[in-house]
Amino acid sequence: MTTTLFQSSATPTGTRRGGSPRDAGIDAVRAACLLAVVVLHALMVGAQPDAHGALRTSVALSGEPWFAPITWLLQVMPMFFIAGGFAALSQWRAMRARGATAREYVLGRVRRLAAPAAMMIAAVSGALLLAGALGADPALLAEASLRIGQPLWFLAVYLGATALVPAMTRLHERAPRAVLLALAGGVIAVEVLARTLAEPLGYLNLAFVWLLMQQLGFAMRDGACAAWSRRRLTIAAAVPLAAILVLIGCGWSADMIENLNPPTAAIALLGVAQFFVLQRTRPGLARLTAVPAVAACVGAASRHSMSVYLWHMPVILVLVALMWLGELPMPAPHSGAWWATRLPWLLAIAVCVLPVAVLATRYGSRPRPPRRASAPRLRPRLPSLARRSACALAVLMAIAGTSTALLAGMDSLPAGGASVALLVGSVLVSTRCERLQARGCAPIALPRAAAV
Repeated sequence: MTTTLFQSSATPTGTRRGGSPRDAGIDAVRAACLLAVVVLHALMVGAQPDAHGALRTSVALSGEPWFAPITWLLQVMPMFFIAGGFAALSQWRAMRARGATAREYVLGRVRRLAAPAAMMIAAVSGALLLAGALGADPALLAEASLRIGQPLWFLAVYLGATALVPAMTRLHERAPRAVLLALAGGVIAVEVLARTLAEPLGYLNLAFVWLLMQQLGFAMRDGACAAWSRRRLTIAAAVPLAAILVLIGCGWSADMIENLNPPTAAIALLGVAQFFVLQRTRPGLARLTAVPAVAACVGAASRHSMSVYLWHMPVILVLVALMWLGELPMPAPHSGAWWATRLPWLLAIAVCVLPVAVLATRYGSRPRPPRRASAPRLRPRLPSLARRSACALAVLMAIAGTSTALLAGMDSLPAGGASVALLVGSVLVSTRCERLQARGCAPIALPRAAAV
């Protein structure tokens, strides 16, 4: 049983500069998932002037009876976390093999996620405050803040899941199936509590569901179900989908967008189905991404996908504002004219978002200069408790900063300022800890035999 479920994956991996092994097919999936979310958000923007010329906004597609079945295909967040778990395990193991500590991994990841978020939130808060000072409708600014902040739930959860990668790796390497079962049990327990006691308890599944998806990515990285036939994987994917139908019959929503907040057992089951679908398609993805032109596109998309995700809603709302101020045609959602203009609308968003994302990636994700891997290291002089506390502080500040923008908005100085301050503080703590770590890594003399 163990040899069938967990064995070395035969899918080829590449190596990025710095020695971190990558799977181009998995990178393509991660980038495609975030870009799919961007397209979905763009299609859900409804805006048109009312009879008095004021801008009226709505969530297009929401509540349409035909939309719920389509969300089974459009809801790709579980697959992103699965692919993210695969990539995270590969990266952490590569760093660990070079002698890096768990703190180095966590601090580096937090810094690279918090810095772009701080830049985006600072820009949006500044723009909203300026618009308010110029007399813009406060209700409209609050709506813009809400829409821009909503996608940040993902970043807050992703920061937490990423920070737990080293710890979850240890558990995975000791008892992979037990960890999966424990997380699945947590999902079920929270679901029962939320439906019998209080609905807000369902938000506990922000931890259980997404850690379960990440752990499925770990399992895939270690060859889980890699030897299964295509027919067996297809049947395995159909089983959780059938279970979702049972849940719908028991009162769960059929809309997978609605099931996302908070994540329900239906989302977890959808993720299990996506695990088997992804496992089934990996050989084809490997062949496709082996083509040099495709590999180059995947590399570019992977570099900029997070920036596209962070900046797409600000850019979309700027486009809406410009169309309204310029009195350009803004068809009513779901009308024939609205559907006819969706492709030009998506192309316009792409043309505007891509240069912004390139600039954001360039200035918001500058990597720290790498330390020489060949030099033996001394332990840093900081006490162990201080190092751990600083690492935890950086993670918590990043999550708190992102959550503040999500929950309190970005259209007021206290909320926007607090969010940016927390994220910048997280970046500063991470950077400071990394520099102290590097200073403590002085080379020491070793006998010839030991040095080899």
